[in-house]
Amino acid sequence: MKRMIVFLSVLSLSISACNAVSPTSTPVVLADSFFSGYAFVDANGNSQIDSADTPLKDAIFIVQLEGGAEFGGLTDESGNAFVLIPAAVTYPVTLMMKPPAESAFTLIGPPTIVLQEIASEKANFLFASK
Repeated sequence: MKRMIVFLSVLSLSISACNAVSPTSTPVVLADSFFSGYAFVDANGNSQIDSADTPLKDAIFIVQLEGGAEFGGLTDESGNAFVLIPAAVTYPVTLMMKPPAESAFTLIGPPTIVLQEIASEKANFLFASK
């Protein structure tokens, strides 16, 4: 008889836990936010990103959210940097790129890219030697 009572108590607890969520409540969507940036060296000195430009490794890609929170990553040997924010973000979002630490490069453009909504295009940044 004690086994039956324990079983019913556990079953009752499980049922009441299931009823704690209202069937009319709106489910929370958990989504990650993904941003990418590319750093290039202006190899031909024309201040434009073109096929002559080469990737810049170890540039610092920064994603700044409303409210000032920042997330960042370094570019790889292909000049690519990717930042994954484990949450949905609200826009606008500001993207920035800084030259590699203690390098002879300076950012020539653009200083920032402000996304007003989700963008399918990659953010490109151009650097030159100091």
